[in-house]
Amino acid sequence: MTVKGPYFPIFFDLRGAKVLVVGAGMVAARKVAALLAHGADVTVVAKEFSAPVRRLVEAGSVRGIEGPFRPAHLAGMRLAFAATSDPQANRLVSREALRRNIPVNVSDSPRDCSFILPAVASGGEFTLAVSTGGKHPGAARAIREFLEEHRAEISVRLERGRRRKAIRAASGKVYIVGAGPGDPDLLTVRALGLLRSADIVLHDYLVPEEILSLSAPGAKKVCFARRGKTAGHGSALKQNAIHEAMARLAREGKSVVRLKSGDPLVFGRGGEEAEYLERAGVPFEIVPGITAAVGCAAAAGIPLTQRRLSSSVTLLAGHEADDKEDSGIDWRRLPTDGTLAVYMGVARAEGVARDLMEKGGFPPGTPAAVVENGTRKGQRVVRGRLADLPRLVEESGIRSPALLFVGKSAALAFAGRREREKPQERYDGSVAQGI
Repeated sequence: MTVKGPYFPIFFDLRGAKVLVVGAGMVAARKVAALLAHGADVTVVAKEFSAPVRRLVEAGSVRGIEGPFRPAHLAGMRLAFAATSDPQANRLVSREALRRNIPVNVSDSPRDCSFILPAVASGGEFTLAVSTGGKHPGAARAIREFLEEHRAEISVRLERGRRRKAIRAASGKVYIVGAGPGDPDLLTVRALGLLRSADIVLHDYLVPEEILSLSAPGAKKVCFARRGKTAGHGSALKQNAIHEAMARLAREGKSVVRLKSGDPLVFGRGGEEAEYLERAGVPFEIVPGITAAVGCAAAAGIPLTQRRLSSSVTLLAGHEADDKEDSGIDWRRLPTDGTLAVYMGVARAEGVARDLMEKGGFPPGTPAAVVENGTRKGQRVVRGRLADLPRLVEESGIRSPALLFVGKSAALAFAGRREREKPQERYDGSVAQGI
């Protein structure tokens, strides 16, 4: 509580302080409750008590005096509050308090106050006060409500400010950073700090502009990969160019963020890049991100594991067989009672479904779901059976980035998921078969 006007700014410790509140309506009741919460010894004077104040008086929490205000009531008081519905009565309280050098606050009348009360928002480890000098109490309350709605975020930032130094990318170093599934809110704190401070950002085409826009204003942004150019010999040439660019820029003294969709070490070739930098003697750090399977499943309301439905999760690369004579996946060993998350599998949904049924022994009725643009604007979810997966992908026009989920838990859809924009969702009538 800050005193102003004829007094120097000071802060009161209200524990045990004798405080007079004149009035017992709803405004006065709120002030009494706040004073009691701070340990004040409260006396209430009013011609009539509201129900909340009367309960406090009857409980012995405050002293109650029924009747009109008299100057003698100020004897021994450290603070005074006037909160009646009568402006003349409020001004009398103010005048008498000031005569006795007792700080006084008058509701909705800044000119009669010697101190003002800010709107207060508090959390477990902080208290924030908002004041408009008594001129716009409604605006102060609106700001307080906003702060209260963001209490969790404020707590996180407070914790970060207490125990962390500012996160900045170091010169001459490469940071292999996971950008998560696409929603900027899902960036890690470290990823955001590095992105905001790096000189160079080398990114994949899957990283959305919403995330790239968080980079430093003067940072140079370079995209190496483009749609339809990521497989075979061209992919190897492009990856070599990325390796060489990272090392060259770091040796030039630049701070480099190699920004990759999802997590860099889950089908992101982050391991290859780390190996190259280590051989080249270039300092680097790997910063994990939320991998697409976890992010997209959460956004679509699909539990990757669920008791009685799925006790394992398997991550697969769906495009692996495109440039190999034989797939590295042993389809026969995949657990049919778990959940499969297939990355980069939309283009060969037919082959994935066929291999799972013919080689892996998955029943045709196994639930399947496709999540397009998971966590991003325009998210779509298509659900059906494994046998119908190619048709569902073709008819819905699903395009990359998208993930395939196969397993009993893929039939579930929790309603409590966060929706940046309302996802479009399509269901096949046979989705629940096999559960």
